[in-house]
Amino acid sequence: MKKGDLVQLDEKVCFTKDQGGGLDYPYQTYGDDSRGTVTGKRPMTESEIVEWYATPGNRGLDSAGEPTLPSRTVHIPLHRDRVYQVLRARCRVALGYGNPRGGMAKLLCTHSGEEVYVDRTLLRVI
Repeated sequence: MKKGDLVQLDEKVCFTKDQGGGLDYPYQTYGDDSRGTVTGKRPMTESEIVEWYATPGNRGLDSAGEPTLPSRTVHIPLHRDRVYQVLRARCRVALGYGNPRGGMAKLLCTHSGEEVYVDRTLLRVI
């Protein structure tokens, strides 16, 4: 896989045998498996974080007395029947408050126009 390739989700790696794949148990959830989706992620932008803090329900402390923190990622479903363009075939990305995770690929969804990161072992070149 390289930049500019067109890819799809690899059914054998992403979905159960009931859904035409090769797994005994679902990769993420049974709901995702039955819908034929895998959840990709992208980091939140600064404007999305500012908007999160501006909503009234996200101020103050949680039930444990800790300040509420925004999620650092946006979840985007990737569908088994859609085609995606590879923007970066090998990359590391920080998708949370911890260390960056390697082994990812940056994709452009040709349906919605969003950029999303997903584990590159889940993809196959078409």
